[in-house]
Amino acid sequence: MDLHKILLKLSIITIILSITACSTSVKYSSIIPRDEKGYPKANCLIINKTVYTIGDTSLTYFDQKKYEVNISRESLKNNTLTVVLPTMYAINTWIISDSNDYKAINTDIEECYIKGVVPEGPSSDLKIFKIEISDNCQSISFKWTNVNYMNEDFENIEEDSLLLINID
Repeated sequence: MDLHKILLKLSIITIILSITACSTSVKYSSIIPRDEKGYPKANCLIINKTVYTIGDTSLTYFDQKKYEVNISRESLKNNTLTVVLPTMYAINTWIISDSNDYKAINTDIEECYIKGVVPEGPSSDLKIFKIEISDNCQSISFKWTNVNYMNEDFENIEEDSLLLINID
């Protein structure tokens, strides 16, 4: 077999693997509910690809000081949890608390535009947390707060809203 045929086959295999890998990645912007303007609905979040409502979704902000979501430990895969939260405003962000019971192993931002049109106004971004939890983890805390608090200790952050994910 000559070198050109081997290189051609390797190139085809590489292309197929690349396409397959890209198509299996989750786009949370396709899962999260949207309002009439195309923004992610306020007060909705995704935990391990399941959408949860944490308040009145007709509002364009988080209207309560504290939200709680309960999930079962059986829904976790390999003690990891992916939490996707709408940022709502460019001046606000979600911050996860520090704990010995869990660790944020990755945080990312996904742009949540519809039909290639960038909406004007509030942020349409989604903040994605991939979290590794211990067997004795019972709760994970997030604060939705002004970006000025990003480098503060979690306990000292003045939040607009607090989100607790309880693990049963």
